[in-house]
Amino acid sequence: MVETTPNRGTDHQKRIVEAASAIFLERGFEMTSTAEIAKRARVSKRELYAHFADKGALLAAVIVQLQDDVQSQVNISWSSSEDTREVLTRAGCSILEFVSSQRFGKLFRIVAAESFRDPVSAEKFYLLGPGSGRKNTAAFIEREMIAGSLRKADALRAADDFLDLIISARYLTGVVLGQEDEAPRTRTHVEHAVDVFLRFYAP
Repeated sequence: MVETTPNRGTDHQKRIVEAASAIFLERGFEMTSTAEIAKRARVSKRELYAHFADKGALLAAVIVQLQDDVQSQVNISWSSSEDTREVLTRAGCSILEFVSSQRFGKLFRIVAAESFRDPVSAEKFYLLGPGSGRKNTAAFIEREMIAGSLRKADALRAADDFLDLIISARYLTGVVLGQEDEAPRTRTHVEHAVDVFLRFYAP
């Protein structure tokens, strides 16, 4: 006997998250209703609530999906055995392009606005997004330190240094204000950031 229920449930859940993501980015979190999401996902409200407790849970799922998208790309770089500079450059380009995307910018502003009303959403955004990326970056840097490609230091602090160089305060301010066009030229900016990082953490 073929089991169809789990697959159908997974398909419904995927459609709901995709619909929520699209409408959140179009209209904002506050102006979006679960009824609209259910309608676009072609499921009943009952089915929607069977997968997600409320709109906040949907926002968390959208954050997870967004983080998974970029992490799947960056993880390919972190698992590479290529030269340290090349791995950092490739990963840095992926990270900056991700942060430069309109999708991330809009979601970032939604979470920032919601954080005053719902601090839990902001915490989830950090843990599932920047927090997760920080740990993965630190794990790669620690391996490079053990291998002797980078000098021994606090791996998490080194990861923060690297990410701060890639995602500059000036540019992040642009993202918050919806000025994504202020993004630096990706490759040039990342190569400079990697060069500064390697000069400081040279063995």
